[in-house]
Amino acid sequence: MLQPPTSRSSAPAPSGGSSLLSKLNAKQREAAMHYTGPLLILAGAGSGKTSTMAYRIGHLISQRKIPAYSILGLSFTRKAATELKERVSRIVTQASGKSANRGLTITTFHSLCVKILRQGAEKLGFQNNFTIIDQNDQIDILKGILKHIKVDDRKFDPATILFEMGQAKNRFLGPEQAREFFLESGRVASDYAIICATAFEHYQDKLRGLNAMDFDDLLYNCVTLLEKHEDVRAACNERFQFILVDEYQDTNPAQFKLLRLLTEKQQNICVVGDDDQSIYSFRGADATHILEFGRHYPGARTITLDQNYRSTTTILDAANEVIAQNRHRHPKRLWSDKGAGEPILQIIVEEDRAEAKAVAEEILRRAQGVSLTGQAEESQEKLKPWKDFAVLYRSNPQSRLFEEALRMCKIPYKIVGSMSFLDRKEVKDVLSYWRLIVNPKDDPSARRILNWPARGLGKTTLDTVNTYALQQGISFFEALGITPGLSTKAQVATQAFCTTIHQLRAQLQNVVVTSQNLADWGRRSLTALGIKDAIYDDNEDDPLAAQRKWENADEMCNALGQINLAELEESESADDNPYMSSNSLPGAPISALLALREFLGKMTLEPEDDRKDDKKEEKNQVTLLTLHGAKGLEYPVVFLVGVEEGFLPHKRTIEEAADFSEERRLTYVGITRAKEQLIITRAKNRIRYGKPVPRTPSRFLLEIPPNLILTQDESLTPDPTSDEKREEHEVKVKNFLADIRAQLLNPKK
Repeated sequence: MLQPPTSRSSAPAPSGGSSLLSKLNAKQREAAMHYTGPLLILAGAGSGKTSTMAYRIGHLISQRKIPAYSILGLSFTRKAATELKERVSRIVTQASGKSANRGLTITTFHSLCVKILRQGAEKLGFQNNFTIIDQNDQIDILKGILKHIKVDDRKFDPATILFEMGQAKNRFLGPEQAREFFLESGRVASDYAIICATAFEHYQDKLRGLNAMDFDDLLYNCVTLLEKHEDVRAACNERFQFILVDEYQDTNPAQFKLLRLLTEKQQNICVVGDDDQSIYSFRGADATHILEFGRHYPGARTITLDQNYRSTTTILDAANEVIAQNRHRHPKRLWSDKGAGEPILQIIVEEDRAEAKAVAEEILRRAQGVSLTGQAEESQEKLKPWKDFAVLYRSNPQSRLFEEALRMCKIPYKIVGSMSFLDRKEVKDVLSYWRLIVNPKDDPSARRILNWPARGLGKTTLDTVNTYALQQGISFFEALGITPGLSTKAQVATQAFCTTIHQLRAQLQNVVVTSQNLADWGRRSLTALGIKDAIYDDNEDDPLAAQRKWENADEMCNALGQINLAELEESESADDNPYMSSNSLPGAPISALLALREFLGKMTLEPEDDRKDDKKEEKNQVTLLTLHGAKGLEYPVVFLVGVEEGFLPHKRTIEEAADFSEERRLTYVGITRAKEQLIITRAKNRIRYGKPVPRTPSRFLLEIPPNLILTQDESLTPDPTSDEKREEHEVKVKNFLADIRAQLLNPKK
């Protein structure tokens, strides 16, 4: 059995480590060489945190001789996990001349939970082949529950109820504890809270009956398993002697509890994050986890990475001044050796359409060297490709006018967060068939594809089968073919459907697992189900659309064939820990059914990383995205638009007199996305119902030192916050506030 290291972080590293870490700066190197005990790496924006994490893992493996399988790295996206693992592989190979990271686990929180639950789910009343359902399936299930408890889903929005239930689970609250939470949260009215609590209990019972879990269940159930079953907890603690966590500021209470359980017997935990970039409280993220790390892990060491490798000093000075206004934070000030660069450009316009036009014109000038009138304005050597530009906004509705302006100027663009490849009907239908083959209790999938391709089964048949399944306490699929009262035609169709599913499952179980064989089985399943003919029949008036949709469906077969079998086999055979291997028999061959199950899990867990349309990232396009979506990204030229009260900070924050610290952090994130040039835009008026509504500049804009900003006023009226009148404006504001205070103190006067 692997024994945990006993020496503390001060133990000298073996010789040879310094050359391995020669590419790091002094603070990065200090963090990478830390040995045992809790460590907080405060990594400011653009400070090279991924490199530091990769070299830390590489140092543990190649210099400290820690077995790779005893190291766990956790991130929030599969893309980040893959990048980190690839970097570690290169570092270890460079240091030792061979790969020594077999069994290394670098994954997402949800994927880790799936891996543990696949072996321990039966202890919680689930089967180990449980289905992971997506949001569409959740809404489908919840609508059925609301109908059952006689609640109108037009009055009580299912998406809102699901969000509240997710918030409860992320705080590790079950149905019995959640009622008070719903009432006290203040997000919904009391009648909504009562409906949420009632639906929550029914919803969880329904999922158990379906042998299914949603995203939030994965964390909740994994924590429950570890908490209630000491053998599972001990096995995981024995396996993982060193734990690294990326983006620690984004952890929610359930993730925090998971980490506490995994570090019960040793506290070799290294967390990396930046409290100044904590912007996901609406998802349940709790910034106090990183702010109070030293209290949670006594004796913890803190190392601050404050050298920024991304932005100019002008951009960093602006970011530093804005974020310094937040009181509860770890003090840090980013610096760079890139020089001052260009001043921040502030463009002021009269109204919102003019703002969009100004942004499009500025991009056109910087990318093609001409104005909208065709006049040459920029030398060729300074021109930038479209992909160097990003437009960042607070809320999605703001994008509409910018899209219009870019289209008018024939500027290519993409919107991050647009429809996922996996949300397209033909793709969801294929995945639903495959989910049903893996888990016959997956009722949402069975109902979705029962009559596609068309089998002459209408709503009456579906309702009859559904009612019979509920009465008998069996799954929808089990009820097909045995439900009494169906017409002869319906009986024949449902029995044929069941036979096809059983045949495809049997064929899959006989497949010898190779990438080609899995892809071939996928295509055979589409042929057997008549998917191609159905797509062309449904789109007979638009052959091009039919071809595109068929290619989308066929792409899922390609994706199935591209599953990383080596990684899957490696994780199966890394050790004999039954709670960290999907196979209870060490050394057993990977089955095709297991491979399909793992593939479907990845598709559901990390859809943004598996979109066919991700190839658009290679195209030369301007990027439009929200400030939340921009986190972790960088662009040479960034337009931060709508920097006004009501947008940034958001109107809701102002109306609720809430803490502005997270809105300020969001502004900080936006500023620090820019590498070379930051352009801030705002309008003096926004057109609402055909009338101009006056706007005021964001309080965060006023926190940026005036000497860092070059203002370009394109509005029709004088601007009270232009450089020359800024001081006068601030004096007027102070006098106005003083008058208000005086009136409040002495109302009679």
